[in-house]
Amino acid sequence: MTTRAGTEATILFVCTGNIARSPFMEYTLRQRLRDTSTSGFRIASAGTFAVPAGQLHPMVSDELAHRGIDGAAFVPSQLTARHALDAGLILTASRDHRRQVARIAPERRNVTFTLRQFIRLVQLDPIGEVRLASCSLLPALAELASRNRGLSGGSEESDDIADPIRGGRRAFTAAFDAIDPAIEVLANLISAARTSEP
Repeated sequence: MTTRAGTEATILFVCTGNIARSPFMEYTLRQRLRDTSTSGFRIASAGTFAVPAGQLHPMVSDELAHRGIDGAAFVPSQLTARHALDAGLILTASRDHRRQVARIAPERRNVTFTLRQFIRLVQLDPIGEVRLASCSLLPALAELASRNRGLSGGSEESDDIADPIRGGRRAFTAAFDAIDPAIEVLANLISAARTSEP
C-alpha cells in the first residue's frame, strides 16, 4: 500500500497474507480500469496477517505476468485500523476477513463486504442505481450493496474465496476463476458510474 488518500477515495482489498488473493484483486481491477476514463481514487490491498518482508506468491506473479502486469514492486501490507478508516469501500476474500475488519474498525462495517457478497448484492438491484448526488463513488457503491442486504438469497458460504496458498496450481486457478468475474462486474460498475457523473 502506498500513500494515504481521503476516506472516499480508496478501495481496499483484504486477505490473509496479502501475497495472493488481495493483490490479485488489486492488480486485476487496476488493469481493467486502465484504459477507461476512471480516475480520482486509488486501489490498494492489505492482509490480516501480512507476510513480513514478503512478496507476491510466485503463482500470482506468474499469472499477472501472463496478463501483462508487472507485480515485481509489490510489498505486502499489514491491515491496520487506519487502512480501514481511509477506505471508501473494503472488499475481503472471506467472511472471516470481513469480521476482522469490523473488529479493528467497527465504524466501517457498512462499507465492508466480501468481494463476492458485494457483487451478489449490487446485482440484486433491479435498476443498478448508484446514487452519486450526496456522496462520491465508493460510498455510493457501498450504500447500494448495503440496502440490498435484506434481499439477498445467496449462500454465505459461496461468498468466500478459498485461500490457495497450500493447495497447488489447481487451488490458485480456482481462486483466479472466482475473482475474475467479480472484478469484471466491479470495474463495469465503476466505469458506468463515472460515465454518468455530471
